[in-house]
Amino acid sequence: MRFSLSALAGLSAALLSAPAMASLYHDYSAAPEDAEVETGNFLDRWSLPFIPVPKIITEPAVGTGLALGLVFFQESEEQKAERSDGSLVPENITLGGLAFTSNGSRGYGVGHLGFWKDDTIRYKGFLAFSDFNIDFYSLAGMPINRPIGFNIKGPAVIQQLQMRVGDSRWLIGAKQVYRTVKLTLTDDISLPNAALADRINRYLDQHLGDSTTTSGLGITAEFDSLDTPIDPQEGYNYRFRYLVYNKAIGSDYDYASYQLKGTNYWTLSPKWDLGVRLQYDGISVDDQTVLPAYIAPSIDLRGIPAARYQGNAVAVTEAELTWKITPRWRLKTFAGAGRAADQFSDLSDAEAANSIGGGFRYMVAERYGFNMGIDVARGPEESAVYIQAGSTW
Repeated sequence: MRFSLSALAGLSAALLSAPAMASLYHDYSAAPEDAEVETGNFLDRWSLPFIPVPKIITEPAVGTGLALGLVFFQESEEQKAERSDGSLVPENITLGGLAFTSNGSRGYGVGHLGFWKDDTIRYKGFLAFSDFNIDFYSLAGMPINRPIGFNIKGPAVIQQLQMRVGDSRWLIGAKQVYRTVKLTLTDDISLPNAALADRINRYLDQHLGDSTTTSGLGITAEFDSLDTPIDPQEGYNYRFRYLVYNKAIGSDYDYASYQLKGTNYWTLSPKWDLGVRLQYDGISVDDQTVLPAYIAPSIDLRGIPAARYQGNAVAVTEAELTWKITPRWRLKTFAGAGRAADQFSDLSDAEAANSIGGGFRYMVAERYGFNMGIDVARGPEESAVYIQAGSTW
């Protein structure tokens, strides 16, 4: 489970982020192995209509903290009858969560996932409120010597609807993002500040204190051949999205955002798996428009705080090698690199930010696809510990 600044859906949305959702896609039958503690059987006997999901937050950008989520499953009568099959996609999954961290950041939200018409229609919807305290290292397209802390507060709505193309592995659809943010400083500094460039002083004068709205609509396309959406070992998943933010649909800023993300998995042997993530995030905006600091994408790698390296064009690659000690216990080692620049053509000249690390996973409950563990990663400036729940990506 990873923190996502760009979504700006609150720390609670991080609790409900893609890896966590992937962990809930399938329903597995319990299979005790190696005489280990079978938590899956305990979950089978869970009598309440939800599953609690506690989480320790260790994201360097917001500090340490705690989060709690509740996950509600709703299956059709036909799916309930197929429970012994060992692999189900519930028609509806509803999630709720809240989170607090040591630097005063907090958030809460609810979400819903729908897998309708035999998984030919997929829906994701989230409503969240965030109250982040985050340091930024560049403003108005300019780097700054010392980071400036901002409080980013406001609600966000994210919706996505996809339809499968025939019986293929392709899904196409539409996505909507709507958020309102109030930007304030976390520390008292005099403005205008002689230590800051004129462009940054003007940026702070224009953006602080007022609530701004960003509203976007766009298209999505996805190819999915993974053997399973949780803890995949073989297959590929490639996603593309393009969103337009425009005053005509309620946005205070006109720009476009786009992402291409690919995850690739290979089984090297019965004991070894290899995964590779390739990701590009970008925004396009005219030279006269200065966007709020939280809009630009940033390098997303373990060991690198959110918003540490931002740009209008961000490219990331990461590889992860997994050693399956037993069916439940696994060791991982990983390394990644990212570059951020003002535009795509400048990426080759941008300085690379590298990270490296390792960790372990334990399959807590096969029935619900939950695996948890710890990663330790080292980035260019610092090390970080991550409590992981669900698949890495």
